[in-house]
Amino acid sequence: MSHLEREPALVQKTRHVLIQLRLPKPLLSLFNLLVGQGAQQGYLATVDQALISLSNFLATLILARNASLTELGVYGVGFTTLRLVRTIQEGLTIQPMNTFGAGMDEDEFRAYATHTSLLQILLAVCSAAVVAVAGSILTRLGNDTAGPLLFSLWSAFLWWQLQEYIRRLLYTRGKVFQAAANTALANLVRLLLMVWWVEQGQLTGAAGVQAISLGSLVALLPGLWQTRRYWTRQLGKIGETWKRNWDFGRWVLGGMVANWLAVEFYPVLTAGLVSFATAGVYRALQNVVAPIHLLLRAADTFLTPRTARSFQQKGLAALERTLRLAYLVAGLPIMAILLLALLFPGPLLSFLYGDEYTTYSQGMALMALFYALLFAYSPLQTMLKAARFSRPIFVANLVAILAMFSVGIWMIQRWGIYGTLGGQILNSLIVAVALWGAWFRLKRSLQ
Repeated sequence: MSHLEREPALVQKTRHVLIQLRLPKPLLSLFNLLVGQGAQQGYLATVDQALISLSNFLATLILARNASLTELGVYGVGFTTLRLVRTIQEGLTIQPMNTFGAGMDEDEFRAYATHTSLLQILLAVCSAAVVAVAGSILTRLGNDTAGPLLFSLWSAFLWWQLQEYIRRLLYTRGKVFQAAANTALANLVRLLLMVWWVEQGQLTGAAGVQAISLGSLVALLPGLWQTRRYWTRQLGKIGETWKRNWDFGRWVLGGMVANWLAVEFYPVLTAGLVSFATAGVYRALQNVVAPIHLLLRAADTFLTPRTARSFQQKGLAALERTLRLAYLVAGLPIMAILLLALLFPGPLLSFLYGDEYTTYSQGMALMALFYALLFAYSPLQTMLKAARFSRPIFVANLVAILAMFSVGIWMIQRWGIYGTLGGQILNSLIVAVALWGAWFRLKRSLQ
């Protein structure tokens, strides 16, 4: 068995007994879906993403209750910028590793992972240097909000990026429990730091970002020990590895950066065109439906390497089956969260943050629609990446970017936070329509 297929003896024996009893195939399929190795790792992946989502939720809650709307906006912009470097990381290192590394044997993967890790270290150092220099320049030019924030991101760009890479490397080799343990450590340290800063009266938006970097640094050290078996001193053919990653990852990189610009850059635009306080309102509204990120991120993190491997073996049938399961399993809880946000926006905002936020409760309907459209194409995007058909992702988001820098900016200037949400809805609709069209083209080409 491969590293992704090992199962506990009890599960194997139970499956054997069920087969001997000649149970109908649908019941056996249900057993595999709920109890098999893939299901067990899926549960762990959900727990892992739940820890991340819960930590992000609590961090926003702590800031909203103990800092001003402007500081919450500063944190939200910093967090969104951190997601930009994650998209670059996904394209250059993580998605290629998921796609190519999932099916490699131990020796082949050790050499491949070492080469890709060197690229990741270079990326982390360079991106940290860029934001440090840019932040220093803005501060000297007199921008005492964006400048210090940008400079403070250097440590997060460095340590968080490396720790995230280690986590995803563990996913690629099926070590989901170890990845979840590493996540728990990083976020525990992060939240404890924020609580301590509250008691000291020193919690700011930039400090919230700094807590992410320090938590990642603490978790990085055991993470290196967890992945020690995947390093080698044999650096031959390093150029071939980097070329293979680039040939595949450039379209993923372009697509994900374009997606960040098309969807997630809106709060940054809002901070610049309106105010950081308005960006803080956006962050508060988004935090109400934050559990949806748990499901979408867990699906993408867990399914991409497994689906890539299944696609190599079974072709289109593997993609179709995984896509149906992704929409079925994630759809019910996501619809429940959105329905809750639609029915009780005022009480939810008042309970979480206080009465001052209920003024913006009507924005929850727009936020819910945006997330519904995001769900409409997110699992599909995972399938396209697993099939190495990532160019349409880039093209779709490029069209959405054009809409953002024309209609989107006009909407923000005219309606503020509601224009931000309206622009995101428009862009998500554009991407959803384009990716579903690409999916049907892919199916025709594979049939």
